[in-house]
Amino acid sequence: MVTDDDLGTLPAAVLAEESPGTAVRPPTPPGLGPPPSGPPIGPPAEAPVEVPVPGRVVVVWGPAGAPGRTTVATALAAESARRRRRTVLVDADPYGGAVAQQLGILDEVSGLLAAARLASSGQLEERFASVQRGIDAHLSVVTGLPRGDRWVEVRAGALEHLLEVGRDRAEVVVDTGFSLEDEGVPELGTRPGRNQMTLGALEVADEVVVVGSADPVGLSRLARGLVELRDATGGRPVHVVVNRMRATLGWSERDVAGMVSGFARLAGLHFLPDDQATVDRALVTGRTLVEVGDSPLSRAVGRLADALAPAGAQAANSR
Repeated sequence: MVTDDDLGTLPAAVLAEESPGTAVRPPTPPGLGPPPSGPPIGPPAEAPVEVPVPGRVVVVWGPAGAPGRTTVATALAAESARRRRRTVLVDADPYGGAVAQQLGILDEVSGLLAAARLASSGQLEERFASVQRGIDAHLSVVTGLPRGDRWVEVRAGALEHLLEVGRDRAEVVVDTGFSLEDEGVPELGTRPGRNQMTLGALEVADEVVVVGSADPVGLSRLARGLVELRDATGGRPVHVVVNRMRATLGWSERDVAGMVSGFARLAGLHFLPDDQATVDRALVTGRTLVEVGDSPLSRAVGRLADALAPAGAQAANSR
């Protein structure tokens, strides 16, 4: 609290109030998975014993219809951290974040909004650790918007700056929104529209992962989405992930590959099995796929991470 006699401390107090508090993950209910590997930690310190290693920005995008963007982004970040790579997971969905809820993070202040404020004041680089929520020694999260209508608080360029600062220190995995429409908002003048967060993340990305569902509706949306993405990114190669693949659909991976290859330049095509039991277990316990143990889905995510790994890193990252 700042009294009338102590107004000189007001700027520092305001900044302190904007700094997110420590993340808290609720305990695992009995019988619903293993306990956490360690106690939750707050914003991970820029440890003096380790020199930050520059990484890459991996952006996970997918069309409308909940194809599994957040699940894939969270799983990729957790797999990167399991391989002892310092990893930051950023929830940049302009329609409202879901990463915090999925990982059981109880957060008082949005990390993304805090980062946007720090970016505007020129303090993001020095206070980057304060916008993160620690999951374990190698993985932290920049939590997303608490409500979809608060996207207006993220000024143009703030997210891009956040991702560039993160890339200088770690691997960055970004969960984005679904829409690629580039439309301004008349009441905000020339200010970029809501989807600029997604478009900006794609501009900064070193790798783009596109997630689509394996069912007929999902594949149709994926095909249209790949065309839109090609127009938005200049036709750069992308990794396509076909999620919830199952034999009951009646088509093979080869059939799907023939369809997808006609709509995008592929850096890789990957299939994740329909493993709802594992996903449910992770959601109910607020854990990552890595934390809930070995499964067909976690092994498939590991192979996806191998394909995304920098050249020469696959052998070191092998299980």
